[in-house]
Amino acid sequence: MKLLRLLASGCLVVAANGWAGGSLDLSLNNDSAGLEYDATKVGSGLHVAAGVVHHEDDGDVVSLGVNVVDVRSSRSNLYIGVGGKVYGFMTDQEDSGALAVGGFVRYMPPSLGGFGIGGHLYYAPTVTSFNDTESFIDTGARLEYKLLPTARVYLGYRLIQAEEPNEVEIEIIKAGHFGIRIDF
Repeated sequence: MKLLRLLASGCLVVAANGWAGGSLDLSLNNDSAGLEYDATKVGSGLHVAAGVVHHEDDGDVVSLGVNVVDVRSSRSNLYIGVGGKVYGFMTDQEDSGALAVGGFVRYMPPSLGGFGIGGHLYYAPTVTSFNDTESFIDTGARLEYKLLPTARVYLGYRLIQAEEPNEVEIEIIKAGHFGIRIDF
């Protein structure tokens, strides 16, 4: 809960310091829900994100990330960001965390009439994983459709997994989902 309060405080600070808009991403399936807020720094490619993913049976994951995003024209078909995220996860087996590096990409060619693909990958080796966690990975892929210039719907798949001693893998989230992303 301390990490969740820290994330909420961070979002309030970000919102008050020269940040212009951002996006809100909501993903759902029968067993899990995810929410992520991404804020964009005025006049730069700096993005700060805070998110939470809850699974009814397997646990919860909270994250706070910073990415540098390619500042090409807003009409560009390719959107790429690299950076890192701090994760905290709570399961029946382990409460731990990790500092992961990675990024995301989205490609929406005009020839597909609003359809596109996207994905993300963040990885933490042993040296940046906490408690007994030996590695951590958050990866996902999605097929998107642009409903409006500021709203996309998508179908995706996400895997969030931690490796513990003796090669024990804890699958925190491993599921398909549908969602909506709103830019403002």
